Amino acid sequence: MNTDTLEQPIIAEKLYDMAQLEAMASGSQEFLISLSKIFLQTIPPNSSDMVQYAKSGNWDMTSKLAHKLKSTIDGMNINSIKTIIRTIELDAKNKKNTDTLYSLTLKVDKVIQTVAEQLKQAYDL
Repeated sequence: MNTDTLEQPIIAEKLYDMAQLEAMASGSQEFLISLSKIFLQTIPPNSSDMVQYAKSGNWDMTSKLAHKLKSTIDGMNINSIKTIIRTIELDAKNKKNTDTLYSLTLKVDKVIQTVAEQLKQAYDL
């Protein structure tokens, strides 16, 4: 059995939709590749940081990073976490339901990391 296959996540369902960004790009693949590179450089690290802030109970930074991630999640139509990121942002800001925030950030981070892998595959990055 090939051990490389065990390490690679199986990515069946595309978790994002770049239709809005494709419309802005007017068919420019270079533009979409550039946006994908920016996503890969900034969004996964921001998501990981949000998880760490939630784990340590730094709700102000958790909320700020959730707010920062929200526009990218919306723009790329990552629908599976649109509601969750808003819950994290508001609950962390208001310091309520804090017992569930860490697990919610883990869910968001898992989706973000999967989208990153999907973008790498889609654009050979």
